[in-house]
Amino acid sequence: MDHRLMAVLLFCLPAAEAQLVVATGGPGLAKLDYGGASFVADGAFRVWGAAFQTWDGERKPADLGGEKRGWDGDRLTLTYAWGEVRCRYHPEPDRLRLTIEVENRSDIPLTELALSPLEMRFPQPPRGWTEHMPYREFNLGGPTVNLADCAAGLVAVCNEDIGRPLQVGWAGRQSVTQRPVIVATTSDWMGEMLNPMLARPIYRGQTDRFELTIRFAPPGTRVEQLCGDLYQRFAAAHPYRLSWPDRRPIGALFPSSAGINGEHNPRGWFNDKGADFVSDEGRKQFRERLLAWGRQSVEVVKGFGGQGMITWDIEGQEYPHAISYLGDPRSLPPEMEPVADEYFRLFADAGLRTGICIRPQLPVRRSYRDGVRQIEVPDILANLDAKLTYAQKRWGCTLFYVDSNGDPNIPLPAAIFHALAARHPDVLLIPEHENAAYYACTMPYRDYANLKQLGTPDYVRRVYPRAASFVYVGHGDPAAVREQLVAAVRQGDILVVHGWYASPSQTVVKEIYAEAAKPGGQAE
Repeated sequence: MDHRLMAVLLFCLPAAEAQLVVATGGPGLAKLDYGGASFVADGAFRVWGAAFQTWDGERKPADLGGEKRGWDGDRLTLTYAWGEVRCRYHPEPDRLRLTIEVENRSDIPLTELALSPLEMRFPQPPRGWTEHMPYREFNLGGPTVNLADCAAGLVAVCNEDIGRPLQVGWAGRQSVTQRPVIVATTSDWMGEMLNPMLARPIYRGQTDRFELTIRFAPPGTRVEQLCGDLYQRFAAAHPYRLSWPDRRPIGALFPSSAGINGEHNPRGWFNDKGADFVSDEGRKQFRERLLAWGRQSVEVVKGFGGQGMITWDIEGQEYPHAISYLGDPRSLPPEMEPVADEYFRLFADAGLRTGICIRPQLPVRRSYRDGVRQIEVPDILANLDAKLTYAQKRWGCTLFYVDSNGDPNIPLPAAIFHALAARHPDVLLIPEHENAAYYACTMPYRDYANLKQLGTPDYVRRVYPRAASFVYVGHGDPAAVREQLVAAVRQGDILVVHGWYASPSQTVVKEIYAEAAKPGGQAE
């Protein structure tokens, strides 16, 4: 069919409802109207870039010259010397479904691909959008649902597949009202600094398929109404298994401080630079002070109704930040090793749960230099399991904060934590970084004191309505966000407050729990 001719596909809802009108032809999509407003700026389907990789790792950009376009009913085909890209346009009552197929007819793997099915125009700026910021997801750890909420309606660009990595959404541009839709097997925008490195090669002779929807709903529609099927499918693929009915607060304990650098207190115990905890006599004094500190912490945690405590730094903090929490209970310093059992027993005998900080990395000492560094290990699950098992067998720990599990934008695969939780169903895992999939089996860390994070994100509860977070109040002022924290506790979140000294924050936390437990609340 001559690509200059237009094939028209219309899907109109009853006159009383908003209408979705779709027309295809020419270089791609000719019309995309909803509720009388146009949402297409340029409907041409474009291949932005592609590249292959040879057997020895050489990157070979694909030749996009000589492109041929043709229509077969509702399917557009772009033909190149190395293969084909096909897009089928299928309108439904509230969405346009795009089924994209990429066939590699070359002799080497197609490892990079970036497509743009169309460039969208919004009648008004979407709420919350900013210049240059891309709005897209990578289909890792959660369903891909990108939202543009404007006065003309709620729009979502979604990946219908649950599982395989793919970048889908709107690319970053200066304009907030005109953005190209992007589909890519690679990352973008500062690459590995902020985004995951995707791997979705198409081998020779193979065809890959991407299925997207552009969904529309009237203004004021809840996201769950428009995209609920995707959230349900993701939850079915990654079932919710967290079982931790006790949602009382937890005490955060820090017996040491980084940067003290005391000559005889290198690990910064009790923030006392002049103390001697190195000599034989000094170690005796350390035992006395630690146990006294622990007895005081027991009273504080019980005083605000806590279920237990987490000692972040049972190894001390001899090294600077980023290494300060060693996260390995098998590596205790000489002053802590003989007294650690007594310390944890103080809390267990008082009926309190105990916990520590662990890390996916392994602390190692350098052969010819001072200091310790954390190294990545090939089997992260085995490393975490060994640390957790050691602390559980020796001290009965059941609360585990997992520090440095990737970074905020690229956490470690949630599958590691799903496997760890399955091995240890009687513990609570609290990962520092997360995505939606983490909430199925853990209670991720949220930081009000430093990051102003309040409770479990809305997008997570769309997937897991019972999801909960571990909300660190720390040295923040919970009274300033009392209403938000009451709501968080009612929904099952756990508040975490300093637990080794009496503070006004603890009184506020008790009041928050009391208010959340009133009739009509949902606190557990």
